[in-house]
Amino acid sequence: MKAKESQGKGSKLKNTTASGYIRDTKNEYIIKPSDTGARTDTTGAGDAFAAGFLYGVVNDRDLAECGRLGDITALFSISKTGAREGLPALNELTRRYRQLYNKEL
Repeated sequence: MKAKESQGKGSKLKNTTASGYIRDTKNEYIIKPSDTGARTDTTGAGDAFAAGFLYGVVNDRDLAECGRLGDITALFSISKTGAREGLPALNELTRRYRQLYNKEL
């Protein structure tokens, strides 16, 4: 946990509707939405983004990859009505990540 704590120092995350912006002490990343498909309900999209992002953090992913995971999770979330109905199972997240980025989680 100490290693995670030191990695997070100086990192900031700003999530906007159009794109996510992530900056650490050395780099900045713009996370472009991977899909602009139909939005059924945006309730909970920010929380879904945070969940995907944190999944990346606890699995030792870099900030850009954490942002991509947040983006994918949020896109699943807005595909159905309600804050939780569209959230992906891990196998769905893994499959979508592989489709979009051609690599394994």
